Amino acid sequence: MDQKTHKDAKATIGDAESGVSDHGLKSGDIADLRSRYGYNELPEFHESLLTLYLKNFWGPLPWLMELMVIITYFSGNQTEAFIIVALLLLNSGINILQRRSAEKAMATLRQAIRVMARVMRDGSWNVISARELLPGDSVRLRAGDVVPADMRISDGSISVDASSLTGESLPQDMEKGGIAYSGSIIRRGEATAEVTAIGRETRYGKTTELLETAHPPTHMEKVIFGVIKYFFVINVCVAIAITVFGLAVSAPAIQITNYVIVLLLMSVPVAFPTMFAVAQTYGALQLNSDGSNPADKGKKVLTRRLGAVQEAAVMDVLCSDKTGTLTMDRMAVSSMTVYGGIDEKRLLAFASAATNAADQDSIDQAILDKAIKEEVVMPDRLSFTPFDPSTKRTAAEIAEGSERISIDMGLPGLLLTDDVRYADLGIRDVADMSAKGLRVLAVVVRDRSGKWCAGLIGMSDPIRPDAPALIRELSDLGVRVVMITGDGKVTAGAVARSLGLVGDVLTPADLKRDPSIATTGAVFAEAYPEDKLAIIEALQNAGHSVGMTGDGVNDAPALHKAEVGIAVLGSTEVAKQAASFILTSAGLEGVRRVVTAGRRVYMRIHTWILNKIIKSVESLFIATVIFVMTHSYILSPLIAILILLSNDFVTISLAADHTRPMSKPAKWNIPRLVIGSFLIAIVPYVFTMWLYLLASREGYQFDTIRTVMYVSLIYLGEATLLAIRAWPYSWSVRPKGILVVALAFSLAFSSLVAGFGIFIQPLPASIFPLIIGSAIASFFLIEAVKRIPFVQRFVGV
Repeated sequence: MDQKTHKDAKATIGDAESGVSDHGLKSGDIADLRSRYGYNELPEFHESLLTLYLKNFWGPLPWLMELMVIITYFSGNQTEAFIIVALLLLNSGINILQRRSAEKAMATLRQAIRVMARVMRDGSWNVISARELLPGDSVRLRAGDVVPADMRISDGSISVDASSLTGESLPQDMEKGGIAYSGSIIRRGEATAEVTAIGRETRYGKTTELLETAHPPTHMEKVIFGVIKYFFVINVCVAIAITVFGLAVSAPAIQITNYVIVLLLMSVPVAFPTMFAVAQTYGALQLNSDGSNPADKGKKVLTRRLGAVQEAAVMDVLCSDKTGTLTMDRMAVSSMTVYGGIDEKRLLAFASAATNAADQDSIDQAILDKAIKEEVVMPDRLSFTPFDPSTKRTAAEIAEGSERISIDMGLPGLLLTDDVRYADLGIRDVADMSAKGLRVLAVVVRDRSGKWCAGLIGMSDPIRPDAPALIRELSDLGVRVVMITGDGKVTAGAVARSLGLVGDVLTPADLKRDPSIATTGAVFAEAYPEDKLAIIEALQNAGHSVGMTGDGVNDAPALHKAEVGIAVLGSTEVAKQAASFILTSAGLEGVRRVVTAGRRVYMRIHTWILNKIIKSVESLFIATVIFVMTHSYILSPLIAILILLSNDFVTISLAADHTRPMSKPAKWNIPRLVIGSFLIAIVPYVFTMWLYLLASREGYQFDTIRTVMYVSLIYLGEATLLAIRAWPYSWSVRPKGILVVALAFSLAFSSLVAGFGIFIQPLPASIFPLIIGSAIASFFLIEAVKRIPFVQRFVGV
């Protein structure tokens, strides 16, 4: 910025701070200011297309593929090497297309979440998107508004709730010269204010810089890479053993080299990055849509971090805010107790006099709503004193005939003193009402008869009607719900019982003394926003995968720390930026959708991994046993690549297949999964070896037998995939059309290649029916093996 521009900018802001502009900004100045300050938004980090594309060539899987290219090329198999390079390029292209598609879809949905502002420009008031605000704009603030940018009050007075930003629970009164920060809420009053900072330059925006750290690899990414590494190490060990064996029996070096190349090729999951990206994208898009269930209409869940979709499958604890998520976030009069012979309408008349509808206070509004419902006649009010934090009460004076009556309404502990009639009864009843989870207000009247307690009003934030059922649903899914609230232990315990939460009622102070108790708590009471991070860390240290709901700026660190951070309806922008998901409807229904969608993604990836291990084990057995028998490699590098094309890339369609979510959180055990895969792989291996022995007995040439093995591995592989894609029976969930088409294409492609002898020797027509029969028999035998309990335990379903 040059010196003149800098001076102009300072002048503009100076005008804003001093409030010298009575007509707001002029249209002619907008373009110039926009070029200097940009838009009033928090920028999201986007990597360039080229950077994203190049990242696909860096990492454990790409390194393995690149190593295979080098080995294959310098062993004299140049054609195969170029095919592997083409597969790498294709894989990267599909990955980028999927990621961009998901980002565009989610960006479109986020446009629905916009804040509007009343702004003066060219001497007239207009309603515009808060994104369009600029320094120097004159903005009108009213009760209920969210402050859209940092601004200085130039006229009027307001009460500002900055709890979401600062953690201060009490609103601050502001007049001319006061600074209202972006993200604060106007609780009462009206004012005109001049914008001083927008976007990232606001206090709100600077907080987001603390959140710009990369998320570590998810649980599922770690496990999947562990599986790949586990099996690759096995193949390397086998390759070394076979090399030693080949040298001992004087097998030709080219035979040994090609065997090792095939073995390593079959162990590298070429299509995994693409399948993983497609599975997560498909899961995110399902969440971002209304879904097929009519009950999900209008309950979209926006996904900010794709990796969290499958992380939700592992989540076993959900830490939930009480207000707005488990309750209605709407105070209501639940109970009244009267003294002195009056009725409830009379008590409501006194209480209504001590309220002010203009303040839009939730307690005042609840009392007024109740009074209107009961058709209470409002008394003539002579004076009103707003709520005073030091005395914890509001006060009013009313006239009834010639009598003037004073009314105090507020905290029973301060109002029910010894000089108040019925105070002893009131104190007793307050304890009973508090035990039921009610927030109690005392109404004390002073009239000709003296000072007396007219009654008690019990307030509650009603629990959401669907909350208990959804908590039970989550519990049935293996997710323990932990409520976090600022209420006292007695009130929190009463709310927990009404929600059906079972467990200890703890406080952050209890947790500090003994972090291990985090696993037994159903409720954390007396908790401030900053305590949430400690609760989550304690649960994570105990071995749990934690979800967290929140809405304020002070919730952002906890949302970021949790494996599954969920910003609830009405969250601040910083909370949304820290979270992995954003709910567009109130309550826990969106959380349930996140859990089930994550588990569907898990099941698809689990099927892919299981299928990959089974096929790799089968290929390992076939190649090794036949090499030991004949001292020749049965699967050439070209055939191995053809199998990769047919099998690995067809299984990408699993990413969008129909599936049922698991009924419990996902748990990975790599050794058990590999053992389970070995047990299932025995079935197709036996049939494939039978076909090999049959072809050998028929006297086919070795190259023709290679073709028999190629077609057998394809057909038996597709039969295996169909058998393991759903549990307990493969037909319990119908396959999606895209999977059927992909399987049909794979079978047709391999049949044409083998039938016409393209690249390889033609397949004898007489053996083709035997291959089909073997595939069908293998399918049903695998179905039988699947039902063996210990196989199910090993596979992890």
